[in-house]
Parts: sequence; structure tokens; C-alpha cells
Amino acid sequence: MSNLFALIVVAMFIEAALSYMQTIYQKGLIQWQIVVGYIMGVIICYDTGLNFLEILGLHETWPIVGILATALVVCRGSNYLFEFYSQLASWRKQLADSDKQPVGAPKKPRKKTLHYIA
Repeated sequence: MSNLFALIVVAMFIEAALSYMQTIYQKGLIQWQIVVGYIMGVIICYDTGLNFLEILGLHETWPIVGILATALVVCRGSNYLFEFYSQLASWRKQLADSDKQPVGAPKKPRKKTLHYIA
């Protein structure tokens, strides 16, 4: 995995953590549903060994960090997980494509397709 992709993944996890922490404490009250959801996510990810960073191919010194980050993504729900994964897959493909072409090389021409109206 390229260092740029690893940097993007870590930045996305940190952004997700910060934005999620803002939802925990609102209007002077702790939103207990969010805290319970995260705790449940941590327990399930730890028990099953789910580690999103490991799945993406990132090496980590402390695997618990990946488990906690995975719990953060999981507890936000399936829609967030799908969006998160789709964005990472898109960036991974773009980085892989950019590695194939030398810097400054002309871009490949796109195929022109004709659309006929029946």
C-alpha cells in the first residue's frame, strides 16, 4: 500500500473520530445511545478480531488501535461504512492508476462513444 493511501486512511479515521465525538455531548447532555453504540462496536470488533486497517493492508504496532478505529466506523452504521469504503476504494484505484503512468506523461485518450436516439 502506498504511503499516500495510508495517510488518507488515517486522516479519514481521525476526521470520523472528531466529528463523532462532537455528537456525544450536546446541549449539556451526554447522548448515551452513541456511547453505548460505540462500546458495543468495540466489544464486537474485539471479539471477532475485525480490524479495518488490517483489511486495508496497513501494518500497525498495536492492533487494538485498528480495532477501536473499526468500532468507530461500524457504530456509525452501515450507510457510513458503505460510503467510507466506497471512497477508500475509489482513492485506491486512482492511486493505482497514477502509479502506472509516469509523472508528466500525457493522459490516455478516452474512447468516444456515439449514442443514437431511436
